[in-house]
Amino acid sequence: MYKSFFYSLLFFSILSFGQNDTIRLNNNDIIVGEVKSLTTGILTIETSYSDDDFTIEFNKVSELIIQKKSFIVLTHGRRRFGYIRTNTPGEVTITLEDGTEERYRLNEVIILQEVDDNFWRRFSAAIDLGLDITKANNNTQFTIGGELNYTGEKWLFNGDISVLHSTQDDAEKIDRTDANIEILRILPKKWYLLGNVSFLSSTEQALVGRESMSMGPGKLLISTNKLNLGLTSGLNYNIENFVDSSLDKTSTELFIFLGFKMFDFKNFDLNTRVKIFPSLSESKRVRMDYDIKLKYDLPLDFYIKLSFILNFDNQPALEGNDIDYIFTSGFGWEFN
Repeated sequence: MYKSFFYSLLFFSILSFGQNDTIRLNNNDIIVGEVKSLTTGILTIETSYSDDDFTIEFNKVSELIIQKKSFIVLTHGRRRFGYIRTNTPGEVTITLEDGTEERYRLNEVIILQEVDDNFWRRFSAAIDLGLDITKANNNTQFTIGGELNYTGEKWLFNGDISVLHSTQDDAEKIDRTDANIEILRILPKKWYLLGNVSFLSSTEQALVGRESMSMGPGKLLISTNKLNLGLTSGLNYNIENFVDSSLDKTSTELFIFLGFKMFDFKNFDLNTRVKIFPSLSESKRVRMDYDIKLKYDLPLDFYIKLSFILNFDNQPALEGNDIDYIFTSGFGWEFN
């Protein structure tokens, strides 16, 4: 009798969350709620009975049922868009929009993100701030960073900005702004098409502003549940304005972009990118942009971030200013 009552209670509890996602763990525990994402080997699920989201190591999940359409990345760079659920423990069935069903092992799923039918709910954003004040030389340094991301069926959008303002006695102020907008069109297999618009201003390089527009095809060289490595190449066009307006110019370049991301750091995210720009319009000119970001997730969607950005130009506007770099730390909040 008690067993029948227990199963009835469990049935009606799950029924009451009928529009929510369900996951079963290897120890047969069941969690009902809304799966926020799967990334870096960690599945995040929001429930109605907890103030904080649950984070679960994905290798401890044996079954899952996702109610909304999802953007799914499998090993070897395979991408799918549709409904995902477990019919056999340790496996998943992905139902595509045309009704086709595909079956995979659960450990082949490395990224999963629900895609809401509401356009605006496909966006997520983050903002972080940093402030350093020292008595010596009345030094004040302020940094602000932000991100805006969109996930759709075949399109991905990523935008980020980093701003630095620094002043101190007996020294010129330092200002630097670095902004990027990246649009990615997913193609079959491991291929994609990347478009990028970026802006950089730097007092260190006497650069009032460099607007760059680039486009080219790319391919995931490695895509596993441990790391991603992508290579992109194409053409880049620059419009450059300097403190000395007589140096203003436009230029055309090739670009080679290598992006690397490591997974399975639990609450850590690590991203590093390098871009090399051999010039087509200026003899022997080569530029390089490099950045690395480390983010540690805190409760309630807060995080701590460390980042390092370096820009190199072997033919700078001012002699001796071929390298500019910035190291920042900040405390931020992520929301969607």
